[in-house]
Amino acid sequence: MSKPSNAPLWVFVPNILVPEMALERLSANAQAQSFAGLPAGLLQTMARTAAPEYQAADGLDRIEAWLLRYLDSPAQAKFDQYPAWAMMQNAQAEEEPMPFTRFWGTVGNLEIERDGVRFTPPEVLQVSKADLDAFWNVVQPLLQQHDWALNTPAGFHSLLSNPVPVPMEQASPWSVQGIRLTDYLPMTHECSGWRRMWLNMQVELHHAEFNQAREAKGLKPLNALWFWGGGEAWQTDVPLPRVKSVSEDGVFDAVKMTDGADEAVNRFVFWTQLLGSLQKNELQASAAGSGPKPDNVYCVNFQGWGGNVAVFKLLESEVLQPMRLAGLAFNWVLLGNNGWKTLKSNWMNRFKFWQNQPNWAVLGEPEMQEGPSEEELQAAWQQGQHDQDSIQAEWEGR
Repeated sequence: MSKPSNAPLWVFVPNILVPEMALERLSANAQAQSFAGLPAGLLQTMARTAAPEYQAADGLDRIEAWLLRYLDSPAQAKFDQYPAWAMMQNAQAEEEPMPFTRFWGTVGNLEIERDGVRFTPPEVLQVSKADLDAFWNVVQPLLQQHDWALNTPAGFHSLLSNPVPVPMEQASPWSVQGIRLTDYLPMTHECSGWRRMWLNMQVELHHAEFNQAREAKGLKPLNALWFWGGGEAWQTDVPLPRVKSVSEDGVFDAVKMTDGADEAVNRFVFWTQLLGSLQKNELQASAAGSGPKPDNVYCVNFQGWGGNVAVFKLLESEVLQPMRLAGLAFNWVLLGNNGWKTLKSNWMNRFKFWQNQPNWAVLGEPEMQEGPSEEELQAAWQQGQHDQDSIQAEWEGR
């Protein structure tokens, strides 16, 4: 996805795409009635632009996948499976870190279930400052013994570095769900020191008094420091966007996660706050007027079809109409369960006055590909058992 230089405005609508099979079952009249609440600006764009290509998130969180393409349109971030977020630099950076020497470390709760690992990030765990301090008091000595240094303050998400590369790619807290623990713990010799340190952390945190106190209160323990985002160094010359939340209450700057905000808004808040520390020079240059200006992302609090569509009226009056009066081009990003579609709205659409029938197929989301075969699942299970036995033997010193 290249970043359109003439469209510094983006309107995100979560939960708007519907499965193509469900869409095809509806008659033309039923489609028109079902989607009647959409804003006039979007209906016109759907009628007067070519059908957009569906962009799959490829197993990542949708906002993470979109933001990666936005910041890295030349695809400089080389990775096999998970983006190297800890290795991102601004274009003015003088020194490039060695590959796989920086990782984000996220405090959280790790649960092992039948279908894989479930990692719960700290934002939803009711973590007090005392619990957070107690967590780092347990973890920091182990990190220091293995030459890990904190490059940002010890918080929910901290940037860690080590002079010795640890060649592994790991998922972010928002894209990790369902990964097997044996996939998370790399079995290569180069990662053996990190693997032992990580397993020792599990033991120390399991027996920590503050975690026993949390469990006595019915809270989940903080039993893991999730390493993620390592890889090859890459640069971006695009500043992070400014994010605004659009709800029935109005249009506001999205500066913190809230219970009432849409999931997409909270994801944007997480990423812009996390990556902002890696873009300090670029943000300062933008503020001084010497660098590229950040785009504005308006994220609509839409819960999906069958819910309240009143927010679209406010979107039309407070956001879209002023854009049209100013002659500004902007992009629609229509989110589904596993990806998105991008529509471009610009002044040329006004001249296609004869095209007024929206193409409802724009709102269709392709079905997911079929899952692995029984043979592939059996082979994966056998490999997982072998890796688990190896991890257990290493832990016990056999």
